[in-house]
Amino acid sequence: MAKNDHAHSVRLTESIKRNIGNEAAEKFSKEYPLSKSAGIDKKYEWARNACDFLEAHYDPETIITIRKECRCNDGKSIASKIIKYLTKANSTEQFVHAFNEHETFATLEYISENHIRFCYPQCYCACIKRVPGAVSKTWCYCTLGNAESIFKEVFKRDDVNVTLLESIKTGGSKCVMEVTWPSS
Repeated sequence: MAKNDHAHSVRLTESIKRNIGNEAAEKFSKEYPLSKSAGIDKKYEWARNACDFLEAHYDPETIITIRKECRCNDGKSIASKIIKYLTKANSTEQFVHAFNEHETFATLEYISENHIRFCYPQCYCACIKRVPGAVSKTWCYCTLGNAESIFKEVFKRDDVNVTLLESIKTGGSKCVMEVTWPSS
């Protein structure tokens, strides 16, 4: 029996367990194992198969909930980078401008005082970024969990909403997340 010990697979299996139940998680784990030693092509194939599994069994809202929990980190290191620009700014527009002047790993787009876009210029997903080819948008929903965690920390509020607008691995020119929050 193949090992299922790769971090991506473990996170996805645990999220299925939390959101759907043990039986569904065990079924996924047995049907789609991924070993720590998997190469880039195997990881890419596994990611595509994982998307097919999720799309065949769950509605879009449930898929987003499951995938958001699969983020690779808690976002705190990125949040601490971003916070330094927010604390020095008098407005969201100034914050966005300062961030974009100094950072290259991402850009921000100002929409309004309670609405920005968070954009990655490249795919950062270790599971799929090195293999040319597209994946389902389902795969990219993990970045919503990452961005949500980042901006909840940045804005010190739980009512931050993040929506995936575009991703490189689904054919976009960049990964774009819309970030909104209510007026204070």
